[in-house]
Amino acid sequence: MSLKTLILGATAMAALALPAAADNGKSLVPGYPDVVGEYIQIPGYPAAGTPKALNTASFLRLRAAADGETPKPANAVIVGLPGFSSTPAHWLYLASQLVHKAQAQTCDGAPCRIEVWVLQRRGANLADTTGLTAARARKDPKLALDYYLGAAALQPSALPGAPLKVDVPPAGSPPPAWKPLSQTDVAFMADWDFQAYAGDVDAMIGLIKQKTGNRNVFLAGHSQGGGFVANYAARLQADGKRGVDKLSGLIFLDGGPSAGTEAAPTEAQLTAYFAKVAALRAGKDRVYTDASGMLGAIAGPEAAASQSVTGVYYAFVDPAQESIFPLRTAAMTANPGDAFLRAIRLTWLARAGASFDTDPVPGGGVQMPVLQFLGEGLGYLDFKPVPGTEDQCDKTPAAPMVGPPRPGMAAAKCVPAAAQIDPAKVYGWVEGGGNGQSPLDAGKARLWMDSQAYAPARSNIKPVAVTFAESGARTIDASDMIASNWYPSERWDFDAGFVGRYKTLKLDRDGVKLDIDKSAIAAIPVYVARQSPAPAANNPFPGVTDYTEVNKTGTYQTEAAKAVTPFDPAINAKLYFHTDFVSVDDSTPDKGRPGDPGNSAVANTLIDWVLKRSKGAAATPTPKALGVVARY
Repeated sequence: MSLKTLILGATAMAALALPAAADNGKSLVPGYPDVVGEYIQIPGYPAAGTPKALNTASFLRLRAAADGETPKPANAVIVGLPGFSSTPAHWLYLASQLVHKAQAQTCDGAPCRIEVWVLQRRGANLADTTGLTAARARKDPKLALDYYLGAAALQPSALPGAPLKVDVPPAGSPPPAWKPLSQTDVAFMADWDFQAYAGDVDAMIGLIKQKTGNRNVFLAGHSQGGGFVANYAARLQADGKRGVDKLSGLIFLDGGPSAGTEAAPTEAQLTAYFAKVAALRAGKDRVYTDASGMLGAIAGPEAAASQSVTGVYYAFVDPAQESIFPLRTAAMTANPGDAFLRAIRLTWLARAGASFDTDPVPGGGVQMPVLQFLGEGLGYLDFKPVPGTEDQCDKTPAAPMVGPPRPGMAAAKCVPAAAQIDPAKVYGWVEGGGNGQSPLDAGKARLWMDSQAYAPARSNIKPVAVTFAESGARTIDASDMIASNWYPSERWDFDAGFVGRYKTLKLDRDGVKLDIDKSAIAAIPVYVARQSPAPAANNPFPGVTDYTEVNKTGTYQTEAAKAVTPFDPAINAKLYFHTDFVSVDDSTPDKGRPGDPGNSAVANTLIDWVLKRSKGAAATPTPKALGVVARY
């Protein structure tokens, strides 16, 4: 797949006149000036074959800004695991809400402290973010566009709203400086397995100094990350203890909880597993996802670099101005409404909302099927067909729905077509959430836009020199936190499904050593928030008595859970889609009950749930001890 197919078309060159940029030289979270973020890297699990410089664990640390360079002892630390092909950026707002809300509560006569550490996927260690850092430092997003996509990407369109013509670059245009690493370069990713990620989490938790008897660390996972939580809790560690023995609680956000669906693997299943591992190691199967699989052409380093460039634009543009990037490119799998989404002129805010909302044209069915399920409820496009074109619909057959339909969403009767667009108009966005006008949405496009734009200026990550098998000597500067997954690990995704499938799993073969026993998950508090419409809690862990679940029907708790933090049974997640659980709006928590627009069902219940189940306070490392500096 060439860079040309991933370049997101543009309107006239006049659209590049950007307003004065906001000050992004700080690491404060947009909307939460009392929360500071730091992007941190530490030595991680020594995965076989991986260059030492790349065997690192990276995470976004969010903490109280008031503490400056000396974090106060944490009443609780939440270690978060993102979902399938997800990143810490998707957790930015839930994590910030928890850090913010803790400061308004009192613990031992002082404001409480919660820190949230969100694990980054290992593929981010391979991302060359040099161009992104330069663009942020100079507040010029075009630097990033030129570095990753090349100057040819900004040729003017023949007509307003038409895709760019990039087949013949202007004479003398320099090619992009960046080139993705090849499958051969990163063959070592074949051993970025469950054990590698578990070892990275071990390293993160090892930074927290707990006094004897204190229990302060909670493990949380969203989507695929929820499966990791159960697997990690059941895993036998080097000291002979299970993960569950070192944790204060398990948190599952629309992923799990699961105690496994099968007792143990059969010999045939083990043979198939190790055959796949062998194929990855031999280079017969690709080790990172690139324009294949469920995410199609929006996956892989070229697509992710393009998305990262968009994120830098989000950081500096006026959301009400016209976006230079449309929503569809020729490389994407055909879907209903593609011509409409390629042609429509949008504000930056509308582009952000329409890129990840489950149904940006209500009932129109224009979103890619995978994002109808994985996306958020952010609002809707301020669009009506030009009078007289109401029946000029896209005749592309409707794509299959991947997940549950949006509440109240009718089947598409007329998928919008390009002929229905006013070519002279720039269409905007009607926001959802607590301050918006859309009653069926829990999130807001502005939050999604800001989360894609955010990258902490504070980091300890330094450039590393690595010699790759095919690309040769390269310098990798991965210090800019990316909001997209550049090199999604096929081994990790494969292991996530395999390990989670079984109640017990004991392996010591071909370099894979695992001891998983999910019956060990007992006598620990469990919090679950999910889309399930189940009329009652579905606790898969017989030994867990302190169990809380928030779903679309209401909130259900065991008697042991009610005794610690009783919640209103009417609290529910009926408005929530998959990613809403970690990025939902919380701008009006004083209005209505948790789960209503602007009132996060997770943040406004999880804060008390965590603080009431944490004992003592833990010392967390200072920025100085970790080598954190302000990069720009």
